[in-house]
Parts: sequence; C-alpha cells; structure tokens
Amino acid sequence: MKKVTLVFGIAAITFVGCKNGEKKEISSDLSANPVEETIETVDSTMVDSHNSETSLDWAGVYEGTTPCADCEGIKTVLELKSDKTFILSLTYLSGYEEKQKEIGEEGSFSWDDTGSKIILKTKDGTIQFKAGENQLSMLDMSGNLITGELADFYILKKKVL
Repeated sequence: MKKVTLVFGIAAITFVGCKNGEKKEISSDLSANPVEETIETVDSTMVDSHNSETSLDWAGVYEGTTPCADCEGIKTVLELKSDKTFILSLTYLSGYEEKQKEIGEEGSFSWDDTGSKIILKTKDGTIQFKAGENQLSMLDMSGNLITGELADFYILKKKVL
C-alpha cells in the first residue's frame, strides 16, 4: 500500500509541476492591459528634438574648394553667424592671379523643418547645405546630397580659430 501511495504522490507532483510550466498566452488587446496602452501612447508621441540646428556648434567659418566647369575651382568661404546671417565669399581660381574673380554676398539663412539643412537666401536664389559635425555638405538644386566621384569636393570644413 505504501508503494501505491508513493507512486501516486510522485505522479501527482510530476503532473502539477509540468502544468505550472505551461506558457500563458498574452493578450495582444491593449485595452486588456491599460499600462501597456499608456506606454505605447507615450512612446508614439515622443518627438526627438535633437537635430543639427539644436545639437551642433554650427556657427563659424567653413571653407573648401568646389569644382568649376571652366576654372581650376571655386574657393568657397562661408561664415554662419548665430543670428542666422551669413557672409559668403566665392573666388573663381585660374592659373593666373590677375584672372581670379571674387564674389561676396551677405544675407540671412534659415533651417529647414527637420533642422538638418541650412538654406542661404542669395540674390540669385538659394543655396542649401546639410550640416554635420564641423562640416557643411553642399546640396544640389533639389536639396539632395551631391554624389559621385566629386562629392568630397562639395564639403566645406569648419576652420578652427
């Protein structure tokens, strides 16, 4: 009789132990769990306010030599001021100093809605740059990054003063 009781006891313990190990189904209905619904709502409404305008030290002087179709290059110097004004100097380089031509312009600029692109308002239209860490990448007329083998020549580096 003791053996039968012992066998039933072991069987009962094994059965109960296996039953407790079963996985429970989690309801995907958020209304069943208000805490999850609240977390979901908070996560979807959080907006990342970090962008180039707010996170980078963008004010300063940037320079580089951009490609030119009929000269050796265009030395480009752009000063961005914290009051959202700029000074732009373009020097068309040739093999002879007396043939170099310099154009200067001052004006204001704005940031696009994402805070990552700078839009210079010039007398001939607009020039756009994508702001990065200590550099500005000149954008094409559509506001896209310039690609191809000359892409690196459209990057202005920030001067360390």
